[in-house]
Amino acid sequence: MIILRFARLIPLWLILQGQMAVAADSLESTDEPEESALQLSTRLIQQRDLFDLQLEALESEYGPFDRSLLEPLQGLTKLLVEAGDLDEADRVLSRRLQLLRIDEGLNTLNQIPVLVEQISNDLERGQWKAITGHFEHIVLLHTQNPDAGVEPVLNAMNDLLSWHYSAIYIDEPLERIDHFFDAREIQQGIISLAEREFETDREMLIPWLYELALEQLHIAAILTSQDELGHEARGIIKSTEAGALRFLRRGLSIVKIIQGIVETMDDPEAEAMAMLYVADFQMNLRDHTPSVFGAISRITIGRRGVADGTYRQAMKMLETAGVTEQRIEAFFARPVLLPVPQYHFSLDAALTQQVTDGYKIQQSAEDTTAINNGINMGDFVAWNKSLPSVRRPVMHLLTVPFGMELNTVQVRFSINSIGKARSARAVQTDPNTPRINNDGKNAIKGMQFRPVFIRGKFRKIRNVTMQYSSPPY
Repeated sequence: MIILRFARLIPLWLILQGQMAVAADSLESTDEPEESALQLSTRLIQQRDLFDLQLEALESEYGPFDRSLLEPLQGLTKLLVEAGDLDEADRVLSRRLQLLRIDEGLNTLNQIPVLVEQISNDLERGQWKAITGHFEHIVLLHTQNPDAGVEPVLNAMNDLLSWHYSAIYIDEPLERIDHFFDAREIQQGIISLAEREFETDREMLIPWLYELALEQLHIAAILTSQDELGHEARGIIKSTEAGALRFLRRGLSIVKIIQGIVETMDDPEAEAMAMLYVADFQMNLRDHTPSVFGAISRITIGRRGVADGTYRQAMKMLETAGVTEQRIEAFFARPVLLPVPQYHFSLDAALTQQVTDGYKIQQSAEDTTAINNGINMGDFVAWNKSLPSVRRPVMHLLTVPFGMELNTVQVRFSINSIGKARSARAVQTDPNTPRINNDGKNAIKGMQFRPVFIRGKFRKIRNVTMQYSSPPY
């Protein structure tokens, strides 16, 4: 019997040797010229045949559901993806999941790497609904394995949320409203879970609450959109454009809740930053008011409303916290696009994020007061055509390579003392068409900036540039 089993293993050993030889040939060829299409096809066919022989031998020896099949099936998946046979790769991935469930149980976390491979494969195939199902499956697996704690569940839910936000950018226009409202439901679930988990450690709630505050601004932007996205949203929420004001106020209320949490942290600089975020959300609220016709009208008078006093209070709090006057002045001499996408507890963290995002200052030789400094605000990618003035949320890492081709225009403009762009003009466009130029200029005029504060006053600043990009639909 032992001799018979050994005899059955000989073909498998030979197969493995053959695979190693093919792999070695592939490695040796890395320093040589690229494979021709014929050479590539021949190599892939040879490797596929070897995998098929290996799987046949293992199935004959151990049966069709043995975990020894997992490793060659993983190799076969990579080969099929390389060959572009994505549908067959999907079938192999499904079989790997089946084997894991049989061997380790329905809720094994070892399914997650395979589900991630399925997500990558389905992104290539354009199977958006299937991708949603994979992310939901990962959330379910974490909820079925509570020993690891709540944090993996929250992270998985956040990945699902991020996917829906990404899909608003890459999916078909008719599907975007569904992704948005699915995202809203997930966001509420995240907050409910986080509030229960961090009831005695409220500081841990802050990142999740800030995401919720940002979502209120997203809802307001969608409600004021003038195309089918806004029309559908107003029908579902049963709100007019004036209803956007309610969500802007809700966003402000949430950052005030964050402010209350920060006040318990015994960190004066963090308290000052919390006041700064309150002022930022007041600025977003400043120029919206319901008109007698029930729509949103823009206040164009030169004032910052209550945000003016809140910004000044934040400056005083920073000074009390021990931040030097020079650093405070330098920070507030920088115009910033609102809302800021991340919540920071210090000036240094906020400035570091600006640099990471491509923010640059070109010092003026003639004017050391910063009013005439050249400001490059980095790159801005619009969420989609319906939301030209809304920054695209951070895409899930797996979806980043699948962003559509963008229309890009570099715009130079000034920012007045109430944080609105003026005198916008296109400097460089790709592709160079009047429509793309106008889209970029109009989008920037619709944005709200934190105005610069120099020599004791909020002032107009010139020579600001931004690389504005938007998807074609």
